[in-house]
Amino acid sequence: MATIIITGAPFAGPAVPGNNGNKGNKGAHGSSGQIGVTVIPLRIYCATPSTNGTDGSAGSNGSNGGNGQKGVPVPITDKHLGIVSGQLEVKVGGGTGQDGGYGGNGGDGGPGGDAGSSNVDADKLCGAPAAGLPGRGGRGGNGGRGGDGGNGASVTIWYTALVSGGQISTDTFFGQPGMPGAGGNPGNGNSSLGPGDIGYPGNPGSASFVDVRKE
Repeated sequence: MATIIITGAPFAGPAVPGNNGNKGNKGAHGSSGQIGVTVIPLRIYCATPSTNGTDGSAGSNGSNGGNGQKGVPVPITDKHLGIVSGQLEVKVGGGTGQDGGYGGNGGDGGPGGDAGSSNVDADKLCGAPAAGLPGRGGRGGNGGRGGDGGNGASVTIWYTALVSGGQISTDTFFGQPGMPGAGGNPGNGNSSLGPGDIGYPGNPGSASFVDVRKE
């Protein structure tokens, strides 16, 4: 059986994705402590404690993906077939909605600050400084909403003659919504705010109607 499908054209790709978040800044350097000395009695002591490198700053969040556009409606209201031989099925419905865009990834947390220069004598008394921790990763952006399905239409199928067992059957369908966009991944770091949420689904398009008539 031959089939003719009358529907709106598909989209070339999903809606625009979200932008990725920015990486956080590096933390400040740490430093070794300082020792002090008393003469009477002779004593060496920790005068200034060591300071650790500070943690990196948090990465920024990814932005949300774009929402999909509504599907293309049924493009015609009349279809002229001429002479029909054999069995032919005509399907009519709106086009599929555009997929939602992906959410942007969260930015990585900035690297922790370095421990700083080591002072062996001071480190023994004051403790060696440690490097800071990486900053928190940013949250992934939310995915975009899937576009609604394209609207249907009333379409008239015209023929001039049915020969050699010619028969025309019809079927209609609703334009399907596009897929919701996936949420962006969280940024790397000592923790994160998690991934973005998947986008919301769209709605199907309106119904189509088909009438078959002889010219």
